[in-house]
Amino acid sequence: MSHTIVTYTVKPGREQENAALVRAVFEELAQSQPSGFRYAVFWAADSREFIHLYTDEGAAPGALQQLSAFQAFVDGAADRHEQPATFKEFELVGAYRMFDDPDRPASAGGPAPATASTAGETGGAQTDAGAEL
Repeated sequence: MSHTIVTYTVKPGREQENAALVRAVFEELAQSQPSGFRYAVFWAADSREFIHLYTDEGAAPGALQQLSAFQAFVDGAADRHEQPATFKEFELVGAYRMFDDPDRPASAGGPAPATASTAGETGGAQTDAGAEL
């Protein structure tokens, strides 16, 4: 399992546009429900910085990048960015309740099981998440 974090800063006034494009990706993910990866995006509104967390759990190559909403997001990224995207692969040292059971849908009722992961989950070469953001 590998974990890639992508960070970038958008130009002033482009935050909502970028967030809307990201939301469209999640709408398409909810409809198509591809397997083999986990994906989350965070926005620090006070700094216009966006952070994408991509965890590869054996996804088919291009599973995220082939989505039309992701392609639309990437198409105008260079124009929206004040700071270019940086991609960095990380090794998971530990996690508590961060990653639920991959066989359990996120929308299933009840609390997520407690998990404690350690350094057995390492990153390798850049993942498919390494598309231009």
